[in-house]
Amino acid sequence: MSNPKISLILPVYQNESTLHRALDSVFSQKTTIPYEVVAAIDPCQDRSLSILQEYQAKYPNKMMILAPEKRLGNAKCRQFAVEQAHGEYVAFLDADDKLQENFFAKMYEAITKYDADMVSCAFYVVKGQKKEWHFVYPFRRHAVLNRRGGLNAYFSDAALRGFMWAKLYRRSLFLLTPTLALPHLSDMFEDQALNTALLSHCHKVVLLSSPLTYYYKNIPTSLSSVKRQDRAMCHLRIFALQRYFFEQTGDKEGLSAWKKHIFRAKQSFRYDLKIDRKNGASASSLKEVKVLWHDVIDLKKPLPKEGALAEWLAAAFIASRDKA
Repeated sequence: MSNPKISLILPVYQNESTLHRALDSVFSQKTTIPYEVVAAIDPCQDRSLSILQEYQAKYPNKMMILAPEKRLGNAKCRQFAVEQAHGEYVAFLDADDKLQENFFAKMYEAITKYDADMVSCAFYVVKGQKKEWHFVYPFRRHAVLNRRGGLNAYFSDAALRGFMWAKLYRRSLFLLTPTLALPHLSDMFEDQALNTALLSHCHKVVLLSSPLTYYYKNIPTSLSSVKRQDRAMCHLRIFALQRYFFEQTGDKEGLSAWKKHIFRAKQSFRYDLKIDRKNGASASSLKEVKVLWHDVIDLKKPLPKEGALAEWLAAAFIASRDKA
């Protein structure tokens, strides 16, 4: 489609059971705003690609399919799709979630009205396997925030969460550097890393209290449902990466916001330790990650310049698009 205002980015991998629901929610939007759907599908063995092709045949002027030959993972699929998109603004939808029918209209209205770089809305949480039920995520508010306010809201992790969905971004943010991209397919919490970099470039952020999307927490095959023994280490790397990013860029305002809300990060870290322990992580590995945690949050100590963590941080920090 020529000159869309919004590009909806849809990363897909083994999503045949939920893909119809996600796509129907996009193409049933009640809006006159021109939009396109950019689906980036990793190689998979289910019917996901054929489902995408069905919708492309039905909406040929609104849908683009990107199908890399080797698996990229969600983070790189999103970036690849953003670079191919045409919209002035981009939104993201996981293939197991869905949008409210007024998502585009409300989000576009807010981002243009306030000339914002990012808009984040409230959402419904869907649970239940045999009988679905949903509720509105309770930590929501309406606000127009400057850069400092946006960073503080982000690190408080309440009304402004770390995931890519439930947001509308100015697409140019994704073309700026420095940025962050996790180096390995097995890495978790890539959304939190990328949003840290994006918010560092945002001058104005709008929060909407209206729930405009549905987050399904009842999908047994979703990444968040997979049992792992290294959640705490994965999350610790993100905390370290956020500190590393602000130190590398000399962003005192960002580092101050990160430091101010360490207590919130500590809550997440303790939760992850509990999950790792439940999933069978060894006492020695849990002790190791606890020691590293205290080093990461102690700003009097420099982050390690050698070793596995230092190499991972350097790989995730992208100083230029050429390196990306």
